[in-house]
Amino acid sequence: MRSAAVVTVVVLLLVTPAAAEPERLYVTNLGGNTISVIDARSLKVTRTIPAGQDPHFAVVTPDGRRLFVTMAGADQVWVFDTASDKVVAKIPLGLRPTHLAMAPDGKFVYASLETSQEVGVINTLTHRVEARIPTGPEPHITSVSRDGKVVLVGGAESHQIFVIDPAARRLTDRVRVGFLPHLAVFSPDGRRAWASSTGSNALSVIDLATRAVVGTIDLGVNSHGMAVSPDGSILYVASEVGNTVLVVDTAQARIVARIPVGKMPHTLTLSRDGAYAYTADMDGGAVSVISTARRAVVATLPVGRAPSSVAVVER
Repeated sequence: MRSAAVVTVVVLLLVTPAAAEPERLYVTNLGGNTISVIDARSLKVTRTIPAGQDPHFAVVTPDGRRLFVTMAGADQVWVFDTASDKVVAKIPLGLRPTHLAMAPDGKFVYASLETSQEVGVINTLTHRVEARIPTGPEPHITSVSRDGKVVLVGGAESHQIFVIDPAARRLTDRVRVGFLPHLAVFSPDGRRAWASSTGSNALSVIDLATRAVVGTIDLGVNSHGMAVSPDGSILYVASEVGNTVLVVDTAQARIVARIPVGKMPHTLTLSRDGAYAYTADMDGGAVSVISTARRAVVATLPVGRAPSSVAVVER
């Protein structure tokens, strides 16, 4: 019986699929009009793709097959086939689209349009713009809840977070937060969100049921890009001024570690399992690779000029 049990365990280990891990990174080089492709295992830049003017932000579909990139200077969103890195569509969107967020099911991409004060809704299959949702002054970085039912947009100039119902495709609320908020990210259960502040040291904690700020966390520096660990226990916050990533314990609402990175970490992306964080160090011309277990930078990868975002392909 014991031998049979051992054989069964071995067979299960052989047939159980390996957990997804980062395969490639796509880095938008805003100042160089290029996209750097990085092998996430060897941590080497393997290719540089010519892009449109001002490639600002990139996201991938959940299956990793399509990459969507805002070309802010070209007023378009470009779609790449990640198998070939070839452009398969150029979507006219409006004046200077900047940031993108992918719906969890991969059916829609939400694009912020700061000039026209809208969020564009792009169908990822047809590449058509299905809606334009009016927001308020300077809609910045967009995020989507895990269930896909709520979209949050940082409204920098109004010091608010815009709340959008993506099913109804309309703005439903505005939450007053700290100074110059560029992003709000959800807790995994969708009950709370944290709003960054590029103009102050205060991180706002939002109760999404009441749509009210229920607390603030003094970071000691400003905040921009953020990401939440898969279990929601840790919030990673990039400070452009501090050249650091702050590790915040969400239950205790306090900083538990500070990780020095490159100059001006603009945005921050986590691998799906939360094992790695990647910062686009805009003034450093590099990507910092952070081991979240070690809470330390394990690699610094030179890319193009003024990298502004990192998209992770996992299969």
